[in-house]
Amino acid sequence: MSDRSAGEDDPPVALYRVVDEIELSYLQAHGDYGSNLSQFAEYFALTIDGARAFANAPMNARTVITTTTVPQSVVKRGARFNDPGVNGAGLSVFFSRGQLVDAYDTTSPPTIWKGR
Repeated sequence: MSDRSAGEDDPPVALYRVVDEIELSYLQAHGDYGSNLSQFAEYFALTIDGARAFANAPMNARTVITTTTVPQSVVKRGARFNDPGVNGAGLSVFFSRGQLVDAYDTTSPPTIWKGR
């Protein structure tokens, strides 16, 4: 669990995740994103423009964009990186499997982003 609660000193940061039908079904049933098939980690775009670029890749034609928030301190513990290219998500954050527990403990309820 996070050692700090969201507030003025730890503002919420929006995260965006492109999910397929299987992950969306899991999200709707369990309230979190679970862990991908490799069981190692998850990554999230830090901007809606990045999530849209990734979602618009031909391989992601049957996906939706979801959004949630986590405290800034949680994002800082993840690995930030740039996912380059036309369909790259741009500035993103990667959470290892161990970090996902803390991330999921502090997320706002994920919602489907309206629009694409």
